[in-house]
Amino acid sequence: MKLTTGLITAFAGYVAAAQQSAQVFIVPAGDASSPPAITPSLARLLLLQRLAPSGRGLSLHDIPNGVGPEHAVSLISRFGKNIPPLFSDGQATEPSQLVLMLEGMDDKQMKDLQKALSMSPSFTIADPPSDKAHQDLMELDFYRAGVADGSKCSIQQLVNPLENCWAGKRSAAAKFSIKKNPELLDEVPKQIKQLIRLAKSGELQATIVALPSTKSSSNWLDEQQQELRRRQAEQVISSFDRPAANAEPTSTPKPEPIFDSSERIKACYETKEACMASTRNCSSHGECQDKYAKVDGSKNTGACFSCHCQSTRSTSGSLTTWAGPTCAKKDVSVAFWLFAGFTLALVSILYLAISILFNVGEEQLPGVIGAGVSRSK
Repeated sequence: MKLTTGLITAFAGYVAAAQQSAQVFIVPAGDASSPPAITPSLARLLLLQRLAPSGRGLSLHDIPNGVGPEHAVSLISRFGKNIPPLFSDGQATEPSQLVLMLEGMDDKQMKDLQKALSMSPSFTIADPPSDKAHQDLMELDFYRAGVADGSKCSIQQLVNPLENCWAGKRSAAAKFSIKKNPELLDEVPKQIKQLIRLAKSGELQATIVALPSTKSSSNWLDEQQQELRRRQAEQVISSFDRPAANAEPTSTPKPEPIFDSSERIKACYETKEACMASTRNCSSHGECQDKYAKVDGSKNTGACFSCHCQSTRSTSGSLTTWAGPTCAKKDVSVAFWLFAGFTLALVSILYLAISILFNVGEEQLPGVIGAGVSRSK
């Protein structure tokens, strides 16, 4: 009996050791001399921190149960994206973030990918989750964080943040099955030079997650986080099942903002479609045009599409002029100068009138008038 128990324990340890770990490559590569092995829940925390836009930071619920905040902050400072300073000038822009998840890889493909990338993994994920868990991570966690889903795009399109796959957002994620499409494994190393160039220029940072084939039943969430997700899903379902007659709005819903504050509006876009997608068609108050377009209609080598704002006339006949990078602001410069000019002219006229009256009062009376009113002796 003791021998059987020992054999079972040894076999379980052998299976756990033989389980291939997932590898995570971060571009630009940092110090990967000793990549740590972390749990899937901690890896999820790091991926969400890199993808979450500004203003949608992580909460305490995202930290796995049993992990201290100090350890989580240490991992984020090492493998997460750089956090902008609190008192910044507002001109520095954060690089876009891309996460590529390659699932269904065997041991040989994992080694070939690491060799083709010519870099060591930043960290590894012990006991990686199943393919079903990868789908939930994309459709639930990344979607709630406001991340663009680029799984239907090619890898060549994803490495360009100006493509329509990004939908004008600052972060995108895509999941590809290497088991179904093994040719995709050759496409990633071809784009590594482009990723390194964009990373050095501060435009894009990429995270490549190599996920092996596994029959594990583990998840990206721990038990406490899974229970929280289950309760949130039940709340959403119950809100849809509630009868419409009992729903009485207590306050007027706030209108959704036209633009997300975390989105970056560039001065130039390479294509007209990218300009229209990022600026919401110039807020319907203008048109995306090439600044450097030639008069004869020929194309330049470097295009620069930006919003050309136009004026709109309301039903009452008033004319409104629009301005700003997205033509979302009203141009009040004409009204301001009219008001300022009228005020300045009125003050000048009043000053001249007072000056004339003062100068007339200072003049002496003529001698004839003075003699007529003098007292006789």
